[in-house]
Amino acid sequence: MIAADLYLNRIQWLPYLTAAECQAAGAADCEDFLVRLHNRTLALTDCPGLPPHKRYALNLALTATDWLPPLEALMMPQWVTPGLVEINDPGPQAPILVSANSEITQSLLTAVLATTSSPFFLLLIDCLGHTVDMAVVYDTFTPAKLEAGLAESDLTHRASHRHLVIPGLCAALAPQLAAATGWEITVGPVCALELPLFFGEQWQAP
Repeated sequence: MIAADLYLNRIQWLPYLTAAECQAAGAADCEDFLVRLHNRTLALTDCPGLPPHKRYALNLALTATDWLPPLEALMMPQWVTPGLVEINDPGPQAPILVSANSEITQSLLTAVLATTSSPFFLLLIDCLGHTVDMAVVYDTFTPAKLEAGLAESDLTHRASHRHLVIPGLCAALAPQLAAATGWEITVGPVCALELPLFFGEQWQAP
């Protein structure tokens, strides 16, 4: 099996760390802290300066290959039904993640979202089954597709806010998506395993 590229090498670690947190673990700086975490000469249990939610998020990202289901790279798009997926009984204020209706993408995101008890909406728009990276290449992740997904999901009435989080690989599309939908667009991480770090205290452990 050829494993799907999960973009683990695109996780941005440094924005979520402070010098005080890293130095409390005995590291010279945050770069040294990360090197020691990755080569396992430092354990997260030996990092007293990290708040519990950050320790949990870092552990998820560092051990991703141990707990994620095997995801195979596919030669052809494998689509799932586009639409709204509800995670942990979301209410009107729950964050809304937007992604592509690829089987791989859905499997990855639902696995990551299973690591939190926090509520989320996940809106999968019709990208013809392409993963996000391929949807950008083949221009199937479009403002029109997002508009249609929002209309069909009835999120305008279900959510009390107008704020969407899109995948980092779609960053260049953010102005077009905002103009077309009238919603505020926040560019999320490239790698789904960064989401617990990205959401911080909003990402509560089960």
